[in-house]
Amino acid sequence: MKKIKKTINKYDNFEDTYKKAYIGLPKGFNNIKNPQFLTLDKFKKNHKNINSKKKYPVLFFMHGSAGLKYGKKYKDEVLKEEFIFFAPNSFKIKDRPTYKTPTKLKNYEQVHSLRVAEIFYNIKKLKEFDFIDFNNIFLMGSSEGALAAAKYNGDEFKGRIIAAYSCENSYYSSDFKIGAKKKDPILNIIGTQDEYFSSFSKYENRKVTGNCSTALLKYKNAKVVILPKTKHNVIENQYTIPEVINFLKFHTKY
Repeated sequence: MKKIKKTINKYDNFEDTYKKAYIGLPKGFNNIKNPQFLTLDKFKKNHKNINSKKKYPVLFFMHGSAGLKYGKKYKDEVLKEEFIFFAPNSFKIKDRPTYKTPTKLKNYEQVHSLRVAEIFYNIKKLKEFDFIDFNNIFLMGSSEGALAAAKYNGDEFKGRIIAAYSCENSYYSSDFKIGAKKKDPILNIIGTQDEYFSSFSKYENRKVTGNCSTALLKYKNAKVVILPKTKHNVIENQYTIPEVINFLKFHTKY
């Protein structure tokens, strides 16, 4: 907790990860005729009076180092299932640490600490909204964002989805541990030929399994999906989005 708060306080405009976060709204939310996707500050301007007795489940998405490009594809699909999509905007932090692979381990770790802090900060800020079903919020991350989603040590989320990350110590992280409770539903999706987190990675000098199966051995509600002939961008595989949607629907309880 102290470490996370220290990370947040290092940056003058950390709150912009929330103010400039992205939110996706399903058709019918506040009587909208079509799905909407906008920044949170614009959402507040456009929806000052929200008349919704319904509480919506949420996919809380942590983008990777390349941004929200792939996240938008997940967004399109979850909105069809009447989920709200929410994604903190890490890129709005001034002077945020970055890296270019390969680099020193400490450079990766700086970013990991920042991304975990984004989850801690943003999930608490979301409590201002009455239309969110806080019993059905799912945390998902892709690549860099997946490490943060897997590592976050909090109990606010119904389940977690770890896409394109292998949940093991490597050139990318030296102290990785799953932060979820043993009973929490977890879905890991990764390709066998991932360029960063498998034995195919040219950056890896340790023996790795290339998936989260070892890290999740004691998690009875975990599922690991290994996609043959699939590289880092797992969303290009036809089975990825159906796996994500099925996981969300299966574990959403009203």
